[in-house]
Amino acid sequence: MPTFPNATYLMPAVLLWGDSYRVDARLRLEAAPGHTPGSSVLKLTSGGEHALFAADLLHTPLQLGRPDHSSCFCEDPAQARVTRRRLLGWAVGHSALVLPAHFSGAGAFEVTERGDSFAVRRWVP
Repeated sequence: MPTFPNATYLMPAVLLWGDSYRVDARLRLEAAPGHTPGSSVLKLTSGGEHALFAADLLHTPLQLGRPDHSSCFCEDPAQARVTRRRLLGWAVGHSALVLPAHFSGAGAFEVTERGDSFAVRRWVP
């Protein structure tokens, strides 16, 4: 919704994408709905190894143990839960390194399933 209804909005040409967009052979942008409109993550595959740049998927390590808990900033908490479980499941299935945007301290981690939730398998500096 425009801020000024009588204004003309000009912008440079943009590339529109849907559920996913392959940047190149190794890097893919994927929709991660639930947090805010247009939320997305990056998946990197190189030499048989995988990484998930998790953006706003996780705000605290506590969400690994309680993946159904969304932050107060999630506009659609139900969708955020589905997205979080799907992408963490992908990370487990691909032994992917998860790089969260909002964790303080250690940089990245490998994730494992623990019952109906997830846990840090190991922190990676």
